Amino acid sequence: MLDALKCLNSEWQGCENPILQKGANKLAQELFRHDEYLKIDDFLQQSLEKEDGVFALNAIGQRFLHVQKTLNNLAPKKIITVGGSCGTEAAPVSYLNNLYKGNLAVVWFDAHGDLNTPQSSPSGHFHGMVLRTLLGEGPDVFCKRMDRPIVGRQVFLAGARDLDKAEQEYINSSDITLCDVNEKLTDQIIFSGFQKAYIHMDVDVLNPDDFSDALMPTKGGPTRNELTDCLSVISNQLDIVGVGIVEFCGKNKETEKQLSKILRILG
Repeated sequence: MLDALKCLNSEWQGCENPILQKGANKLAQELFRHDEYLKIDDFLQQSLEKEDGVFALNAIGQRFLHVQKTLNNLAPKKIITVGGSCGTEAAPVSYLNNLYKGNLAVVWFDAHGDLNTPQSSPSGHFHGMVLRTLLGEGPDVFCKRMDRPIVGRQVFLAGARDLDKAEQEYINSSDITLCDVNEKLTDQIIFSGFQKAYIHMDVDVLNPDDFSDALMPTKGGPTRNELTDCLSVISNQLDIVGVGIVEFCGKNKETEKQLSKILRILG
């Protein structure tokens, strides 16, 4: 079994914006530097048509199955992914949740809920459905191949401030914890009985006045220092077995360095 895997998955089709491919490639070069890492290549002859309410379902579905198979073959204990869209989280989170038999807090740092279904999604973009899919409700190509979907009590949705009506209604009827980005977050996770954590970081969780390179900047949210302090407490008290950082546009070198500095706190 591999101790840790570093991965670049620059999938952008889940939000229909190829700028994320550029951002993911640049960030991987900054974070991984001379380290070896797995690069997930694009598939040829993939359809970008909308199917069953999801844009480019064929393309993102193929990629998910490929990454899932790769993870099962390599069998890493820990995974760090530099991803394009939030959809790149489907394979690593589902793999690690199965590996650790559900003893996994999924800490979702994101300005958005990513909790739509193909039926409720205003856009049909999978990046707004991936967390709901990990919870077992989403396109069949994903849900039928997940050995162990996560459950609501595992999800800590941190920094969310732009939720669709259907997402808010789903949260209200679920065991999902909606929380702020501060030091109390770790206490909530530990109180819920989890020792291991997966950290999802969509860079739009950050306040756009303090960080200017997110695909979907959203008013409000934590500063870089506030997020770093929160992550520091988590890393000191929990076993972080996975990290995914996504939706970075890569407009300038300074923002790459800012993200690298935040992530160093996670080791």
